[in-house]
Amino acid sequence: MDLLTNAIESIRLGVEDYIANTHARLLSAVRNIHAGILLLYKEALRRLSPAGSNEVLLMAKIAPLLDASGNVLFSGVGKKTVDTQQIRERFAGLRISTDWKRFERIADARNDVEHRYPQLDQKALRGVIADSFLIVRNFLANELKHDPREELGEETWQAMLEVAEVYEKERQECARLLANVKWISPTLQEGLGDLTCSSCGSDLLKPLTGPSGEVILQCCSCGEDESPESYVPKAIASALRGASYEAVKDGGETPYVRCPECGEETYVVQERCCALCEHEAEHSCARCGCEIPPEELDSEPFCGYCAHMMSKDD
Repeated sequence: MDLLTNAIESIRLGVEDYIANTHARLLSAVRNIHAGILLLYKEALRRLSPAGSNEVLLMAKIAPLLDASGNVLFSGVGKKTVDTQQIRERFAGLRISTDWKRFERIADARNDVEHRYPQLDQKALRGVIADSFLIVRNFLANELKHDPREELGEETWQAMLEVAEVYEKERQECARLLANVKWISPTLQEGLGDLTCSSCGSDLLKPLTGPSGEVILQCCSCGEDESPESYVPKAIASALRGASYEAVKDGGETPYVRCPECGEETYVVQERCCALCEHEAEHSCARCGCEIPPEELDSEPFCGYCAHMMSKDD
């Protein structure tokens, strides 16, 4: 069976699993849809691999070879194919386009669904189906030059289209409600769009006012509530994931740290404020006057060195 056929069958099976709506079949739906999209990506790399290269762009390991004329060629080695990170890197070099943010949400669901979401149901999976529909439709049409409706078949196409339309209406309403809240942190507001329910995995979360006036998030799929102490750290980590990676890789400034007041990983350095408790730390050392590094804010109003020296004097 070729990669494209295998990909389409995996996606069809995933939609059938979704429609069947048993817990086991819903788990299978996530696995099959995730696998189907990866196979579409691999098919694009296979097609661009030069003839006689053992499908070099598709293979995880690549080796240089000399042809009969002494020219250097590259050939795929072994049977292991590219993983997701290798696909991303090769797509970037080959200018192959896909919606990686949507794919990451599907991949996260694939990785977490069996252990984190005991209340998984059809409604919770709408976002996964909707994201996959958009990825599959656009990738088939734009990169593989196939008619997505024809490839998927009318039944699968209509099922995914209907789910996507219902989900989009719910998503827009949740986004509208979230946008109407006066969040204390722009970074927090940015990260809220990436959150999913801890109980069922749905990303349809709406804000409500809690008993103490705080903003809680309620899942539109299973009805579970999530407190700020739970969702704020996750939203900050999500919004600043890229900046954190760059800081580690290039040795730059950490974008968020543990708040010296509430102790949560929610202090946004650029905003100079905690996204959870609103604490505004002292950023200048009261002893030496130097800027306090983000990693030493737990020693405020002193830098780490001055706090250490003062403790010795005691």
